[in-house]
Amino acid sequence: ATHQARSTAPPQKPPAAPALYSCTQRPCAQAHVRIWQREAMTGPSLFGKLLKRRMGASNSPERTPRKRTNRSRAPSGAAVLPGQIHEAEAPHGLGRPAQDAKLAEKMFVEDEAAHERWQAVLGNRSVSKLSADELRGLEDTNMPLKHRHALWKSWFTAPNIGPADLEVDEAAVPEDAAASIDADLERTRPQSFGPTERAALRRVLRAYAAGNPAVGYCQGMNNIAGVFIALGFDEASTLRGCYTLLHGCCPGYHDRDLAGLRLDAQVLEELVVRALPEETRLRLEALDLPMEVLVSEHFLTLASSSLPLSATARLWDIILQEGSPAVFASFLALLHLYLPDDKTMAAELKLACEGEEPERVDVFRSRSRQGIAQDVEVWLREVRRLVPLVPHKTINQLRFNLAGKKA
Repeated sequence: ATHQARSTAPPQKPPAAPALYSCTQRPCAQAHVRIWQREAMTGPSLFGKLLKRRMGASNSPERTPRKRTNRSRAPSGAAVLPGQIHEAEAPHGLGRPAQDAKLAEKMFVEDEAAHERWQAVLGNRSVSKLSADELRGLEDTNMPLKHRHALWKSWFTAPNIGPADLEVDEAAVPEDAAASIDADLERTRPQSFGPTERAALRRVLRAYAAGNPAVGYCQGMNNIAGVFIALGFDEASTLRGCYTLLHGCCPGYHDRDLAGLRLDAQVLEELVVRALPEETRLRLEALDLPMEVLVSEHFLTLASSSLPLSATARLWDIILQEGSPAVFASFLALLHLYLPDDKTMAAELKLACEGEEPERVDVFRSRSRQGIAQDVEVWLREVRRLVPLVPHKTINQLRFNLAGKKA
């Protein structure tokens, strides 16, 4: 009905693009205007919605979720092979189709074989005594949760945080941040979080907002904090982990103007040219979407909104050790492995159900989820291969150069 109403209603003249999208010096300036105009007619994209929300410019109506078909769902009772996760079991969150919320979320499941492998290598040693080579070999076969707790805490770079840091006065939390946090609690891992987890998530997010009033809160932080809580970290460790990731791996991504996200989207464009084959670059150009829109969900949530918890945890094993290079490498790997060619894209678009408004970016995101669900090892190996190709030095130099051009 929504589709019919939209097709029969007289066309509306879209508002003029805001100054944010009107920079003529940016290569994707025209694409930005197209995105803004499309949002005026159909509702905001993820990136546009966040920008308007953060900058107080949200006036357009919410988009009615369109129908999608989960063609890759396994039949009920089908066995899941080691390393495989059904797309239907991926978590609902920022940027996922709304109807995925009714699908069961796959929670973290311990692998008994992984325990045995780790124990065989460890012997009587603690995980802190593992050499880099030993750790790398073990990580490639997954990591038991008890070892992940110990190792992640040792990889956190933020100062130690105690229970007192979570005791926040109501007046210390910016009013807009407090309202947004409360609104997002129910949306965070709705199939697995109950009142206890939501209360812990609320305390962590409010403590972060109070400690960083210039930033406050941005959608995406809830997904990141939710991973730590879902994995059983206490609130103090969760807050410390958030500081580590948000400041060390996502610099400025969640600022009020998303400046860091937009800068690193430009950095990613440069890294695509340096690290990926020409065929992938041509497919990306055919997608015809600004990089900052394409990468927003992945960067703002560090993939936690679109991946099952187990796959997210394994990616974060790499991110917490490698930092920003792993963040960039994880998305470069998605582009290299799952961005379809024109023939495949056309076939996927034709399979769309009647009444849908298929978009190329939806095909890419669906193929990424399906590919990781079928074999997460393929993606993680590609991430590790790409990390050395995008070192800290290169990333920082690109950030410096691109920020200078913008200034």
